Amino acid sequence: MALGFDELLDTGGFVPHGVCLLWRPDILMLHVGSDILIGLSYFSIPVALTYFVLRRRDVAFGWVALLFALFIIACGTTHFLSVWTLWTPDYVLEGLVKLITAFASLGTAAALWWLMPRLLALPSPRELEASNRALAQEVATRREMENRYSSFFNNLAEALFIVRVEPDGDFAFEAINPALARATGLDPERLRGQHVRDALGPEVANAIIPRYSLCRDRGESVDYEETLDLPVGQRVFHTVLVPVKDAAGRVVRILGSGRDVTERKRLQEEVIQTSKMVTLGTLAAGMAHEMSQPLNVIRLWTENTLTRLQENLLDPARAERALKLVIEQTDRMAKLIDHVRTFGRRDGGGMQAFQPANCIQSAVELVRHQYGMEDIEIIESATSAQLPVTGRPLELEQVILNLFSNARDAIVALRATGAAAGRIMVAISDDRSGHNVVIQVTDDGGGIAPAVLPHIFDPFFTTKEVGKGSGLGLSIGYGIIDGMGGRVDACNVELGGGRRGVRFTITLPSQPVSSADREFSHA
Repeated sequence: MALGFDELLDTGGFVPHGVCLLWRPDILMLHVGSDILIGLSYFSIPVALTYFVLRRRDVAFGWVALLFALFIIACGTTHFLSVWTLWTPDYVLEGLVKLITAFASLGTAAALWWLMPRLLALPSPRELEASNRALAQEVATRREMENRYSSFFNNLAEALFIVRVEPDGDFAFEAINPALARATGLDPERLRGQHVRDALGPEVANAIIPRYSLCRDRGESVDYEETLDLPVGQRVFHTVLVPVKDAAGRVVRILGSGRDVTERKRLQEEVIQTSKMVTLGTLAAGMAHEMSQPLNVIRLWTENTLTRLQENLLDPARAERALKLVIEQTDRMAKLIDHVRTFGRRDGGGMQAFQPANCIQSAVELVRHQYGMEDIEIIESATSAQLPVTGRPLELEQVILNLFSNARDAIVALRATGAAAGRIMVAISDDRSGHNVVIQVTDDGGGIAPAVLPHIFDPFFTTKEVGKGSGLGLSIGYGIIDGMGGRVDACNVELGGGRRGVRFTITLPSQPVSSADREFSHA
């Protein structure tokens, strides 16, 4: 017959545990004292475990400590009940508590064995100490590297800057080094963290942000020259941008370096201007003759008209014809003077897109008559060039004029030996790829010695007699074409009929190219 709950807890049929100890005070005190101390200790341990887990939430498997706390509380409770049952025979209650303790012990033991592989995998104190030492060494190494790089960044003479690419694609300055601050007059502290549009004026920001966007979108280095209005004045910089990518391949920063080339550009422009003046000097005699012809025509017709007028023989039709002729000849001289004046002025403008065929036509018109007097014919091929190029038109015209001048000198020198020569051929076309414009200037002046050909673009190298050449014409022309992103090649060619000469080929891109592509093309 099943027992009820009240009957189960009924202690009427039991005697206290103290009876078994014959109620000896010494034995009772021994058991009571031991169980109370054990119980109090057991109850304090869960409190300490719980406090530790709550304060150290980063501890792995913290829930196991709480399970241990439950098991230890149950064990402590059994010791307090052992004291209670010395005088009160509540053995059923004591048994129930022991049953609870048994389940808690079983669960704790099962969890402990289940976690044993993971617990064994945890690093030992010695391993943790070794890891901490290695980590401390790595931190020290990184700090040393950071200090070294910071020293490089702050002490290099090269102007350096770091631009952060924001998640929305905008750009903000992270840092600029003292060299850039000195070169530009910008304040590093004011720029740090500022968006480019807010930190710089609208004109400067609009000039540099498209470059940053190109570097970000392409994910590759970009280098270029830029003219900026800065607190220290207008300066020209040669700038290189290098993208920095994260693990996903997204550009998150742009490292930039800039070199102030303002003085170099000024000197280059001075050299080019001097070369222009030299070119005009070599053409001076021909231009004087070119202008004397219309002046002679004007004088003859005006004198004839004046004589007829004095003799009352001037009819209106002849007077009209004379005046129209004077107007035509003055227009001819005005165009020649304007062309010379335009060519001789300083080309302070920036790079622009233009049709190179117009430069060739202007150069031909400037020298055709003069060379014609020396029985040198300039033959123009029908142009098929449609692509524009980027640069300065007057500088390209200067390069063509210099090639014409060298061809004329070669023809004159060859004639002095008794050989026949007298043709300069010029052609311009788009190449098959549709990306470049090709200009060819060919003469029949006998060619250049193969040993000399590799050196013709070197500065101050000349094959002419002393006083007849500076050796800078081709070198300056090479620099001008290089600045336009193109290249110049020279080779000897056979023209048939026993004639030979030199062909200069200028290749210009229809779009600006980077310095890396330019160097690869030259190589």
